[in-house]
Amino acid sequence: MGTLSAALLMVLVAQDDAAKMEWAMQDGDHYDLTWSYNEQRKREPGRGETTETHDKRDVSGELTWKADGILVLTLKKVVWNYGNQDFDIVLNYTQGKKLDPQLKMKIGQTGAAFATAKADADRMVDVMKKITEGEYLFDTVAEKGRTQVFWNGGNVRVPGNNSLLNRMFTHPLLPSGPVRVGQIFKDPLDVTNLTAGLTDVKEVESKVTAVGDKGLIAKGGVNIPVGKSIVANGQTQMMNGNFTYTCEWNYSPQQYLQGAKEESKFTKKVDAKGKDADFYRENFNHSIAQALTIKKQAPKPGEEKKPAAKPDEPKPDDKKPDEK
Repeated sequence: MGTLSAALLMVLVAQDDAAKMEWAMQDGDHYDLTWSYNEQRKREPGRGETTETHDKRDVSGELTWKADGILVLTLKKVVWNYGNQDFDIVLNYTQGKKLDPQLKMKIGQTGAAFATAKADADRMVDVMKKITEGEYLFDTVAEKGRTQVFWNGGNVRVPGNNSLLNRMFTHPLLPSGPVRVGQIFKDPLDVTNLTAGLTDVKEVESKVTAVGDKGLIAKGGVNIPVGKSIVANGQTQMMNGNFTYTCEWNYSPQQYLQGAKEESKFTKKVDAKGKDADFYRENFNHSIAQALTIKKQAPKPGEEKKPAAKPDEPKPDDKKPDEK
């Protein structure tokens, strides 16, 4: 093979090693969905009681075609555990059953602390009782290149949205054309467990790592050491910590988002010297991990599209009596 022919073959191979990250859905499509979310936060102060919060959700459901580029989610099963050092709430829901969150208070039923904790718990119970109200939509057309999740018309990722899926991660903005191994994506660093003002890093970079039979896979992340020192009025405070973030998403060769993962962790330690040093000392940890899995169902019996009859082959009912 000549040099020119070999070079041309390499170009053709490189062009073939590319595909679009996109949904290609049609009426009658069904997908199984599972999503897990786990958020843990703990603060250990030098003076006072340790505080913690936990938020764990396991969701399974079915996505079905509603309109071009839009799927509606039907919740099949939800297990949601939410609480802190003062209370714990557990919701076990199965489709068609009553929503009945179970609340357990963990502090004495007297004083202002109990009243505040009970009010917070009651608000969360009310949120859980409303998870089946309205409609969850997976929308791939509202903004080209994104898979967005909406609840009752609002984007679940908007701050203040209290829906069941309000922190679901899918992927950043995708290009309109095919992607290739090594291609870079940049997206705003959208997290809730990094204290504002600790870093100038505003973006996360991701890269396509595979294009093949197992899917179109991209992975990204960032690692940010943080530190701060304050000296005032004869007192010194020294804060050191770290923030890590990773994400991954995978588009099936059958043209749909088949998986997405996101993890972030923020840790910090504050040491202090001088007057009231214990008041300022603390150890703090805040981690979030989630995973989304989507799998396209095989056509159900009776839903297979039947090929149209050929013009020169009349249907049995159209034949003459003596030809039947």
